[in-house]
Amino acid sequence: MFGCIAGALMLTFEENRTRAKGYCCPSREPIDYSVLGLYHDIALELTNQQMNKESAQIFLGILENCHQHEFCMKIFVHALYANPKRSDEELSKLHRTLQKVTDKSLDKIAKKILKFSYSDMPKEYKSCLMYLAIFPRRQPIRRSTLIGRWVVEGLITKEDWASSVHHASRCFDALINRWLVYPADIGATGKIKSCVIGDLVHEFITKIARKRRIVETRLSHHLALRFSIFNDLRLRGSDKIDRFFEKLHEESSRVSLIKVLDLQDCQCFGGKNQIYLRDICSKMLLLKYLSLRGTDVTQLPTEINNLRELEVLDIRETSVPPSATVNVLLLKLKRLLAGRIVPSSGVSSTELFSVEIPDKVEKMVNMEVLSNVKARTRQDMKDIGKLWQLRKLGVVIQYKEPHLRNFLRAISDLHECLKSLSITLPNIEDNKEIRDWVLEHYKNSPKLLESLSITGTTQTVQLLRLLTRDIDQLQLRKVTLSGTRLYQPDLKVLAKLPKLICLRLRDNAYIDSNLTFNNDEFENLKCFLIEGSDITALSFGGGAHKLEKIVLCSTDGLSISGVEDLLELKDVELKNSNKVSLFDKAKNISKVTLWHTSLSQYEVEILAKIPNMRNLVLKDIFCVQSQLILYKDDFPKLNLLTVDFSVTPKTIIIDGSAPKLEKIIWSFTKDTVGTLSISGTDILPNLKELEINGDFIPREVEEALKKHKNKPKFTYNKPENQ
Repeated sequence: MFGCIAGALMLTFEENRTRAKGYCCPSREPIDYSVLGLYHDIALELTNQQMNKESAQIFLGILENCHQHEFCMKIFVHALYANPKRSDEELSKLHRTLQKVTDKSLDKIAKKILKFSYSDMPKEYKSCLMYLAIFPRRQPIRRSTLIGRWVVEGLITKEDWASSVHHASRCFDALINRWLVYPADIGATGKIKSCVIGDLVHEFITKIARKRRIVETRLSHHLALRFSIFNDLRLRGSDKIDRFFEKLHEESSRVSLIKVLDLQDCQCFGGKNQIYLRDICSKMLLLKYLSLRGTDVTQLPTEINNLRELEVLDIRETSVPPSATVNVLLLKLKRLLAGRIVPSSGVSSTELFSVEIPDKVEKMVNMEVLSNVKARTRQDMKDIGKLWQLRKLGVVIQYKEPHLRNFLRAISDLHECLKSLSITLPNIEDNKEIRDWVLEHYKNSPKLLESLSITGTTQTVQLLRLLTRDIDQLQLRKVTLSGTRLYQPDLKVLAKLPKLICLRLRDNAYIDSNLTFNNDEFENLKCFLIEGSDITALSFGGGAHKLEKIVLCSTDGLSISGVEDLLELKDVELKNSNKVSLFDKAKNISKVTLWHTSLSQYEVEILAKIPNMRNLVLKDIFCVQSQLILYKDDFPKLNLLTVDFSVTPKTIIIDGSAPKLEKIIWSFTKDTVGTLSISGTDILPNLKELEINGDFIPREVEEALKKHKNKPKFTYNKPENQ
């Protein structure tokens, strides 16, 4: 009567699909709640072809021929997401190819699906994907590193550097969208900051890259990622980076052609080896990318200016003195990255060491990123105002009115290009307001500015008001404050920013005891961080209703009210903060991360009762009891458990809990293995994957894998020697 008849529901397995179809009356496809059915629905939705029976049937055939390998199904639907306008002929060809595969193993099927996704990418994107073969699998790769290297290697070439960087950034996102690389670190504004490449994709691209000689078979990964592709260096796989420096004189003709030298974290410049950097600057004259980040370099030689093609110079996290950059003059330089964070006994827990602005910085007109540079004279800021390609500026300025005036003038002059601004001011007690004759030089607000960071107390409120005065034109998405000593009324200038997504209040940024998010304030805020604050009461009184993530760092004594009204809150991080109980009323939390904090059995039980918890991360926690027990019916929806005990190991007993747990990631050091154990993994009914990060595989892990009826996928990541 109403077009439907109450009848029977039949539950069937994948192999009985045809039989199930025969029971449907009127004749139709059975409703499928399997993994295959899920991906079939996604494919139809992505291509808007629900009414095209032929296409729908082809999709179903392809997914069925993935033979329950979810990785292959995922790659297929991501390929459709990247390019939904696939012809039936193209899809039928893939279907026939999969049907011909006799070995239905994951490796064989994945190879065909990956080839399908790879084949329709632009040539430049293919080259960028091949480039990833020089990096170790399953290790995070920074987005900024990849983009910079792709551009200087010539894999992405547009009319200028800015266009090339933009196109390279789109390529990075495209590889993520196709699931050829996976997000490793996602920033507060949703931007993916690093990625990892999995085993199957790495194997697939390595074979192609070797044919194209992008990867030298002689070099191990820890050497290959240091140099340009197509380098033709005569180094053995067993050689260390020191061997390269020792052979610089012998290999002068070959090394002279290298464009990329990435020495991050290499500790090989000590003592008499300080000459190595001088040799680099004298013999590798075509270098475009030089990273000394985290090395033991203590000085920049005068020969650095020989590198006339250099576009990226990274000296972050080194002991290079501030004056080392004063005489740097590299006309093609696009990025000067500096700065070192060290522990401090002052107001803030850390202190930033910066380098001085080069004397002739105004001649480096191609500069796009100046990171952690210090203005020595008022002329320095005036010169920076002439760099009209500058997108990102991190600057330390003195509390002198001429310096502030020229700083404001420079920001005004750069109003059409600046996207990120970080200001460090001195921490002094001075309540004098900045005079009008200084402020009047700020005429234009940076209309593209997305990120603003202010450290220091000097008239922060005035600067905040000034930099955010054109509220309707601003693009500000992220604000970070540290040492600014603000009160509740001071935050009014931020509360009405229409596009603000992330607010971070670091050490002594806010010194009121109470912080309240009132109605109609911070309407689009999604991420909020408090670190080392004296706040005792945090209240969500109707404001910040879209908040998705809260991070608390070193916030003992804090109470929170109104958290139950944050319906979008899904992610909580606690660092040096034992405040699990503050979130027992938040019902939609799906991820909790605990760092460097104590954890008792009572707090485990609070976590266990969060109804939608799917992801639990425990890193360097101190267990109050000798063991933590996850009881039956605890964590009913938990999918992923990450345990990283590198400081205080204990025992975790999974006693019939976490029935939906699919993956465990367990990391340890030599000092902790043998004293940390996780028991009960062999009886987890849905466990599909176990990943171990450490120097060797604990015996109990091997035994649990042998016992488990699911035969979970096992991944072992052993640290690579440099």
